[in-house]
Amino acid sequence: MKRKQILYAALVVLAVGLFACQKQNTAATPTTSGPSSLDLKLQAVNPSFTLKSAMANSPAISWDSASMVVSMVKFEASLKSSVSEKDSIEIEYKWRGPQTVNLLDTTATFGNFSLQPGYYDQVELKVSGLSDDAAGRPVFYLHGIYAENDTTSLPIVVKSYQNVLFKTESDSVHVDSTSASAITSYIQIYLDQLMTNVQALDLNNADLTNGTLVISDSTNTEIYNAIMRNLGEDHHCYYRHENENENGDKGDKGGDSEGGN
Repeated sequence: MKRKQILYAALVVLAVGLFACQKQNTAATPTTSGPSSLDLKLQAVNPSFTLKSAMANSPAISWDSASMVVSMVKFEASLKSSVSEKDSIEIEYKWRGPQTVNLLDTTATFGNFSLQPGYYDQVELKVSGLSDDAAGRPVFYLHGIYAENDTTSLPIVVKSYQNVLFKTESDSVHVDSTSASAITSYIQIYLDQLMTNVQALDLNNADLTNGTLVISDSTNTEIYNAIMRNLGEDHHCYYRHENENENGDKGDKGGDSEGGN
């Protein structure tokens, strides 16, 4: 009788051990699907450029500092099924700061959205920088050197303490359903295009503040208003999956914008 009890107990222990091992192996199996992480990059491009001028030596601007306080980014899109590519629903995600972004730092990221697998059409990213979040500092700031000619140059500063609002548009973003991956959205501000409709003569005749060409809502306001209008209109946005190289297909383009000053 005792021998049967010992044999029974041994069988129970063996069964529990096999079950425990089987459960542990199941838990260790990695998942092959899930949401993707969408990171944001806000970058200034073309920091050095020449201005349109009738003079022999074209005046030039070289920005060495560029920053923006980002208060919120809103992601809006129509999400289609990753299987049928139909049955779309309207979605909206928000990232809230504030965070001061160095626009000349190509490695800096901010914000993060978790995107479920599917086809995202009519994608819009709305970026806002609010003066209430700037703590008395400029919401948008540029510093550099303005070279009127080969022998004359002076510091130039653009300071905006007002709200900055703009948006980007792209056709579509595909989040693969077979594996989770990282996607980066590159929002680009073309610094040369900020000076569209600003002539070299306008800068040559601008008022100086202690030897610096300051452009703000209270100093050289006509130039300031032109720059802020362009800030809301001139931009570009594209998306890149983590496995794409620099020569990969970007496939997306910027669209109309809202905001300014």
